[in-house]
Amino acid sequence: MSSEIATEHDVPVLVVGAGPAGLLLALQLAKNGIRSLLAERNLDTTKWPKMDITNCRSMELLRRLGIADDLRAQGVPQHYSFDVLFSTGLSENGELIHKWNLPSPDEWRQRMHTCNDGTMPREPYQRCSQAIFEAWLKCRLQSEELIEDHFGLKFESCVETPDGVKSELVDTVTGERHLVSSQYLVGCDGAGSSVRRQLNIKVIGGPVPSAMYLIHFKSRDLTALHKQGQFWHIFFTSGSVIISQDEIDTWTIHIPISIDTDWKSLDPTESIYRGLGGSLAPYPIKVDEILVCSSWRPNIAVAERFASESFKVFLAGDAAHQNIPTGGYGMNTAVGDVFDLGWKLSAVLNGWGGEELFHSYEFERKPVAIRNIERSGQHFQVHQTYVKWVNDEGADILSKKEKRKRLFHRIKTYTEAHQGENKDHGIEMGYRYNGSPVILQNEAGEVEQEPSWNSRTFVPSSWPGVRAPHVYLKDGDTSIFDLFGAEFSIIDFTKAGTWSQEFGAAAAELKIPLTNVHLPEEAQARNIWGRDAFLIRPDDHIAWRSPLDGKGTDRASNSMDLHQP
Repeated sequence: MSSEIATEHDVPVLVVGAGPAGLLLALQLAKNGIRSLLAERNLDTTKWPKMDITNCRSMELLRRLGIADDLRAQGVPQHYSFDVLFSTGLSENGELIHKWNLPSPDEWRQRMHTCNDGTMPREPYQRCSQAIFEAWLKCRLQSEELIEDHFGLKFESCVETPDGVKSELVDTVTGERHLVSSQYLVGCDGAGSSVRRQLNIKVIGGPVPSAMYLIHFKSRDLTALHKQGQFWHIFFTSGSVIISQDEIDTWTIHIPISIDTDWKSLDPTESIYRGLGGSLAPYPIKVDEILVCSSWRPNIAVAERFASESFKVFLAGDAAHQNIPTGGYGMNTAVGDVFDLGWKLSAVLNGWGGEELFHSYEFERKPVAIRNIERSGQHFQVHQTYVKWVNDEGADILSKKEKRKRLFHRIKTYTEAHQGENKDHGIEMGYRYNGSPVILQNEAGEVEQEPSWNSRTFVPSSWPGVRAPHVYLKDGDTSIFDLFGAEFSIIDFTKAGTWSQEFGAAAAELKIPLTNVHLPEEAQARNIWGRDAFLIRPDDHIAWRSPLDGKGTDRASNSMDLHQP
């Protein structure tokens, strides 16, 4: 550390990076009464669109923070569908090959009430550009007294001490140095994470051998753009893809380029025309404004470790793992990371959890990240496959009626069979924290086969470590999720409420905050959940369930053991 005079700060948690992961972590800590300093090297939030979907599971977690409805007010209105088109191009003779019909959030809500069997999420997904998402969160954070945010403050180095972490940061405008003493540091500073490099943690993986030219632009030429129908995405057989960001005038197009292309030499407007033309001639539209443009390469990587050896410094979001955008798993995996880490930091700092909780963070989240990375790669390969088919057939294939017809049938059949992108609820909601030290598995001697799992379908179960099944209670309006407390909750379906009494006494003795949810008259919910009682973590995951024989209330103290000091 330098010996120059510096501004000093002392906070429980230093969060480096104010992307979605860092912003949400700081907000979650504040909701739990924990002060943090949020440092972002850039002077403002991103101008790049990046993520454009907040999936169902992330929306459930945002609901826990009380901000889901506010996000929906910022994003695409609820009645718009998420339809995805596959096309040869929008130019003359361009054809729509296939369509993925993805329901609107309004349609999702109807399904959630109609199909009240535990298979549905509590919240539908939401379309919202990351540029809007970050700016909105920044405004919310600035009204939180427990968050000290510094934009234009760059992380330089850190040293772990017996008492915590000493970090040095530099103001990117004035050069002023800042020294931050914190008990914990969380690196949410992206794929090129300075915190990760400081810890000397390697990443496994790297860029995919391809590149894209991104153009974020405004156009109200909806008649031209909706030539083949309203859409969320159009994937063209040339490999380009356009995304509707707000259903008004904001769009993002990605166009394949060679890795060595100097993207700055490309004309963005002409490139838009070329991208919209797909495999055919360029398709001119009226472009009102070019917002930003750049090139990017798909990246698949995961950090070897998600924490320092002392468990005082952690990695979350892109600092810990990087996904190809297909499937929208990148930011959504990050939301799961920070919610998992956030409740554990809060438990320790508020005195009702021990530091051994931190051992469970990587144990729980790394397998989820790896599986999501693998699945995003599979989605990416779907698009690569039909683009290759078109290229292999040659430039004149689209002018030959019979060959074109056979090719289109092949593409339609293939994309219909591989439409898991944004439909994979097994991936989004079905991950399990098997073997976690914060999960109590089945009672000794109790034999039960683990429920089946697949990437597409969410199979509701009460297996320890899963996200609890969502159901509406018999009044038709009350969500069982909305009865969960901010910390732990005991869900007791018995008439007498014996379990909730036993756990209430154990929680009081251990000084662990516990919400008692006694539901003796909810037969349908009891049938779906499958046991008499459940201990629910702050992230909706099942930490413990009662044994099949209904006995063993003496396990309450063991079940509530959070490795307290």
